[in-house]
Amino acid sequence: MHRARMSLITQSSSYPYGISSRDPLDLLANGGFTVRLSPHARKHTPAETAALLGDVDCLLAGTEPLPGWALAAGLPRLRHVARVGVGLDGLDVAFCMANNIAVTYTPDAPARSVVEEVFGLLFSLSRRLVEAHEGLRQGRWQRLTGILWQGKTLGILGCGRIGRQVAELARAFGMQVIAHDLVEDRAWAARHGVTYVSLDDLLAQSLAITVHLPYTRATENILSRARLSAMRKGAYLLNTCRGEVLDEGALYDLLVSGHLGGAALDVYHHEPYKGPNGPGPLATLPNVFLTCHQGSCSHDGRYQMEMQSAENTVAFARGEAIKPERIVWLPGMAAPAVDLY
Repeated sequence: MHRARMSLITQSSSYPYGISSRDPLDLLANGGFTVRLSPHARKHTPAETAALLGDVDCLLAGTEPLPGWALAAGLPRLRHVARVGVGLDGLDVAFCMANNIAVTYTPDAPARSVVEEVFGLLFSLSRRLVEAHEGLRQGRWQRLTGILWQGKTLGILGCGRIGRQVAELARAFGMQVIAHDLVEDRAWAARHGVTYVSLDDLLAQSLAITVHLPYTRATENILSRARLSAMRKGAYLLNTCRGEVLDEGALYDLLVSGHLGGAALDVYHHEPYKGPNGPGPLATLPNVFLTCHQGSCSHDGRYQMEMQSAENTVAFARGEAIKPERIVWLPGMAAPAVDLY
């Protein structure tokens, strides 16, 4: 880019950009950008994004869907989509590649926040902490019994940057850890006492399974009714990646039947999660703990996501090197740097 001053718009998702700290906004301003914040205090629709793109050089994107037809409204000026976070399933990367639009993201920034939420979900659910809390608020003194996880088996489906940190903390709690991933790092597994197993064995052996997969065609509905039914009786399921990786209807049925002991979910097929006339079906069950797609929502994690996205934006505009782990696709690359499909 060779303009003296560039225009940038930040798209807010569930947590607006630059609220906790002005540091990323200052970094962008010092990098030569005129920053225009989203006028919507919520996740955008594609049409709302398209309406804002006419004079924008770089789009800072949250989790809102970004189909090609919406991004086309930014052409020919739009040259960079800088994702604040890690998920790429809502972004038409093929369109970006075809139109010479760079794509970057911040995959490491939210990881630890998600990792810590996993254990918050697991312990809150299995020790019935929320149930006890709500009972006491209503005047009931009830000492509820749950599960001691020391010595129990935790299964990790998807052992990448988040799954590995979950495994290491689980081992510190004294859990037995098994994992399933298409790419196995056996040296890492040996150092941390983790055993790779087949997906069938993971389902059969784990007392709790936590899912950390990207959403692609290969992972869509990977936890189908048949696979959920193959989980160990009384087992727990945790999902903090994408709702589309599991069959929510089958999960509901297996929880009601008592085959599964409980579930904790932070993500859903459709968000906000709700039914046609009130709470979504899973929210009506006592053995389910639900949160609002907030795995990355720690102040520290959010700060890192915003700062790294601003760093990516300024580096690309100046023609400087972007850290390799933050690159999805840059002009001149033959293929994306990450597996999208």
